[in-house]
Amino acid sequence: MKSSTLQDAYFRFTQLLVTLENSPSFPKLDDVEGKLLHTIAIATRSGKLLLVGDLIFANKLGSPATLHRRLGKLIEKELIQYAEDADARKKFLELTPKSQKYFNKLGECLMKASTTK
Repeated sequence: MKSSTLQDAYFRFTQLLVTLENSPSFPKLDDVEGKLLHTIAIATRSGKLLLVGDLIFANKLGSPATLHRRLGKLIEKELIQYAEDADARKKFLELTPKSQKYFNKLGECLMKASTTK
């Protein structure tokens, strides 16, 4: 692929993403919520269980209170959920079916953008 072809693919992806984000069925996320959701998704794809505390205290996106609030918003939007270990002392974060659809849509945009016209 030539440089201009890569740039074209990037701009097609960006255009598709903007269109998708403006659709009423697509979840509205602010920047912090998006970064948190992507962090959780990457950990999940890697097979890691992500503890709430690990995400909040190792993250430089905001204060612990801000991050707790943003996690609460992601739960309200049904994009993540808490899961507990066997003795209920630890809370993990996991994706929901709705967030799986969210990432599938992003993947579809990426695939469409990567095909040359």
